Amino acid sequence: TIRPVSEKYKVYARNSRVVNVMDSKSFGIITQVEIGALLVGKIVNHNTHMFSRLEEKGYFEFGGSTIALLLQHGKVRLDSDLIENSENGYETIVRMGERIGKCKLPKRA
Repeated sequence: TIRPVSEKYKVYARNSRVVNVMDSKSFGIITQVEIGALLVGKIVNHNTHMFSRLEEKGYFEFGGSTIALLLQHGKVRLDSDLIENSENGYETIVRMGERIGKCKLPKRA
């Protein structure tokens, strides 16, 4: 009998995901997907209605994790190292508070 990988290894049963949709004055709508990888106890979020820059929004309990940001087209200019590394198939490690791009200002009329 052939079983799906997820059934055999229960990988997806151990991962957790939390999706937050945020509205920013500078960057527009931002969707943040928090991904708790294997052996993460859970994702803990504090008040998700309002928070300030560099304020702790939440944390991952024990284990590996990552965050994916979905940004509106034309709102952000990504830093060149991210673009170059992605084009060459390399991962770029980003630490808390480290810049990944900047606000792309609207063109003046």
